[in-house]
Amino acid sequence: MIHLSQNEKILMVLHRHWIAIVWKFLLGIILLVLPILVAPYFPAAESATGVSQIMFWFFILIYLMIVVVIIFLFWIDYYLDIWIITSERIVDVEQRGLFNREVSEFMLDKVQDITLEVPNMMATFLRYGNLKIQTAGEREFSIMQIPNLYEAKNLIMDYAKKQNVGA
Repeated sequence: MIHLSQNEKILMVLHRHWIAIVWKFLLGIILLVLPILVAPYFPAAESATGVSQIMFWFFILIYLMIVVVIIFLFWIDYYLDIWIITSERIVDVEQRGLFNREVSEFMLDKVQDITLEVPNMMATFLRYGNLKIQTAGEREFSIMQIPNLYEAKNLIMDYAKKQNVGA
């Protein structure tokens, strides 16, 4: 996926914390179970015969397929959003849809400021948060809901200092 230079090595790979996808999966499960709970209250599901019953179950199946596709898109977005920290740069891969991906990278010697955000009590207990990096190009790179927040910040700062000393 990424091309490493001769002396470059991958130091850390960051995905979002697992709690970021749990809430979306719970919503998906509720939406999947909903037709099973609601179907007995529709007269077309039981008493009607012929075309109306077939149409009812056809629309239920279409609904279930749409919910499964939405859950799949949640998973793709979660799994393919990634930060790769190497000894020389950071590669940010942002999945924006099923076929839309944005890949950005910046050298560690361009790092000017790192901001850590722990947004709530649950993030404090589960030890995840947001990491925002300001570069010399005045662009801010951010990854949301990552575990190992402090380790990632320290690693980036250490290698950024090494890059700046070597320059």
